Amino acid sequence: MVKYFPLWKFKFTSILLILIISCGDDMVEDIIETYESGNKKVYVRYHPDSNVLEKHFYNAAGEMIYLEWDSLSNKNYFEQFMMGTWIMEKMIVDEEIVFEMDTIFNPKNPPNIYTFSRKYLKVSGPQYSANYKIVYKDSSQVELDGKWTYGVEGENTYRTKRIYKNKYFHILSYYNFIWIDFLSDKEKEEEVLFRRVNLPATKELP
Repeated sequence: MVKYFPLWKFKFTSILLILIISCGDDMVEDIIETYESGNKKVYVRYHPDSNVLEKHFYNAAGEMIYLEWDSLSNKNYFEQFMMGTWIMEKMIVDEEIVFEMDTIFNPKNPPNIYTFSRKYLKVSGPQYSANYKIVYKDSSQVELDGKWTYGVEGENTYRTKRIYKNKYFHILSYYNFIWIDFLSDKEKEEEVLFRRVNLPATKELP
């Protein structure tokens, strides 16, 4: 559920709601957009206990204009949250780090780029691609239907597989989530961390 509260219309109940949401969990804070001056434009807090993304909007003078609360338990707002581009930041399998992304993103040698839109998840990168239809169910799971491809057809290393199953996510903050069963290997304990990235604008997927 999204709620908008212009500051000049605040009531006691609105202030009470802020206090309730702000207490009892380890919220994660981020500035996600700034003005050219460097002043913050949009500031967010993610509340894991209530699964709420709290957004503060500021004008160029630094005054907070209004607040917004997105309940990511609602599939529509979860969909809005996921839309955009993400990269794998770290993969841990059986307590061993098998992959860790460099801190500096190199567009000339990019990793796999995971692009979420309303209807699709598309993955593109070196030697690997995937194209899935996606259904957002709630803040912890999506349904994927499509296939991935690795390598060049005809080579010994070429692989492809169709996927139709639910996948589970654990949101950590505005910028990070864990893809819980990324490898789909019940024999392995895995933790795959993804990070939101801002790439040059391209044609939006439907």
